[in-house]
Amino acid sequence: FLGDLDDDEYHERQEWRDMLAAALTGEVMGSEKKRMKEDIPSEIIDDGDQPTQPGDSRQQKTRYNSLLHSKHMDLWLGCRAAIRGRTPMQEKQTIESLRAVHADTTLRAVMEFCVDRTAFVNEGDVEVDFSTLCLVQLQKLLRRVDYVEGMYPTLDALGVAKPVYASPTFQEKLAAITSWTNISVRLELLYKMIQRWTGSEDLNLYSTTTPGDYMSTTVGISKGDIQTPPSATQRVFQHTPFVERLLKENGMRKIFEQSILTELEQVMISTRADLIDKGAQLTGIGLPTCNGQMQELLRFPPRLLQTCLQIRLQTTQNLKNLALPQIDQLIEDIRDSLSVACHIKRSFAAVTKPMIYWNPEVRLDDEYNHTLRRCLKMYFSLLQRKLRLVSEHGSNREFETIETQWPFMLEVVRDIDGGTYEMALRFCQQTKYHVRGWIRVLARSLKGPPACDTMSSRDLAKWTSRVLHSIRTPILKCQRLVRTIQDAIVNSADYVFTNAHSLLAQLVDTKHVLVYTAGEWETRGLYILGSQALSRRPHLARSLLSDCVVNQDLADEENDSCYLLVVCTNAEFSWTGAT
Repeated sequence: FLGDLDDDEYHERQEWRDMLAAALTGEVMGSEKKRMKEDIPSEIIDDGDQPTQPGDSRQQKTRYNSLLHSKHMDLWLGCRAAIRGRTPMQEKQTIESLRAVHADTTLRAVMEFCVDRTAFVNEGDVEVDFSTLCLVQLQKLLRRVDYVEGMYPTLDALGVAKPVYASPTFQEKLAAITSWTNISVRLELLYKMIQRWTGSEDLNLYSTTTPGDYMSTTVGISKGDIQTPPSATQRVFQHTPFVERLLKENGMRKIFEQSILTELEQVMISTRADLIDKGAQLTGIGLPTCNGQMQELLRFPPRLLQTCLQIRLQTTQNLKNLALPQIDQLIEDIRDSLSVACHIKRSFAAVTKPMIYWNPEVRLDDEYNHTLRRCLKMYFSLLQRKLRLVSEHGSNREFETIETQWPFMLEVVRDIDGGTYEMALRFCQQTKYHVRGWIRVLARSLKGPPACDTMSSRDLAKWTSRVLHSIRTPILKCQRLVRTIQDAIVNSADYVFTNAHSLLAQLVDTKHVLVYTAGEWETRGLYILGSQALSRRPHLARSLLSDCVVNQDLADEENDSCYLLVVCTNAEFSWTGAT
């Protein structure tokens, strides 16, 4: 290809290749550095006839930095003077006078800043008003600091001129004030965005309406009268709830993947981290680490999800005579809803977990957990209807359908109060029901065909083989499902001892511990004893006692020795071991 070019084109192409190679290999950077060194003014370069001493390079560097600083100052001063229509000398005099008036007083105001709640909050004011007043005062103070910083070309120059500014104490306090102000402004902006999104001033999800959804009132009765919007007390809003509009436009998962909700989650996580990091400084200053807007923003995602679930449950309960594809779609929708609900619950618990300098005092409503349990029961109800339809259509995939639901249930039931019990109960009921159905089918088949008396032994053997082969696949699937359920649920055993005192003495010798339940179990004659390993992990006692399904996270080599003994005795219980 290059041979087809003319000489001039070939030389031009070669020059471009050489320049590209020089740029890639760093020759351009080297030549530029050499040129910059040659451009250093001669007054800072030593005489070449004199030998270079060890201290000459440091002196040369000092003079160069001094000259560079002087040039930078002149350039900065000239730019300020040009913007303000002054000469550099006039601008310099103005800056010096402003520094003398504002610099020390502003820095002193930052160092002495402290919030006095009694000075701000009057009788009847609420916490959010106190936070707003603090924000207004801090914004004024930060504007003063920014004004002082603008009087110097760099922050380092301000630190050299005012050592207080460069001190660690000042910088820590300024960083805490700035962080609190940024957090408050960001939360206020996000709160207003959600207000506009929901159309509700207090983020109420039950009474929101779209703009213009009111019935106009008519002045007069003649044809030419003008219709005017009613006043606030006369408006009759149409029922178009915000959540219903969301569910019509998007699915449950897409709702909580919207940018405003993902941004809300990220903002709350970063706010928690910042307040924990700078909590000591903020507490010393007297600034609140939580306000009403923050609490409302924390409650908003669970409240929105709870309302979505309630509407979906109400809609599902009203559906009758569903076909199999419709049931599959409803099951898939509830699966997504449960996944999102459990994710929101875990995120809420992680963000609102009390820590030092962080205690938002927000908790999930009991109605939220109740709604999750209702949703779980509806899921199993739809699954039962699906299995009935599958059986009626002559399919042998009942056990396969039940088994496919097991991994998903294990993920979500631990975040639902009473979810493990509901899961164990429903899976055992469904498995038992279909096992009995196949047993009945097998019993009817083993009676033989109607004309078995007239059939030859060879034909009867073929018929029996065909029957056993047809039932072999569901029986194998049933065995696999029962084994899975048994491994997860059957995790206890019953023992009867005639001499309870000797048993308790042996348990004391083996260093078992008594798990005290504040009289909840003891008053009924039940006493809980734990293994020695459980004394090092007391938080596992509640999980072992309340869960109906084995937690695979606890079933490792380290926790295998953690177990509980529930002792029921009519005799006097006397424990002398550890608790």
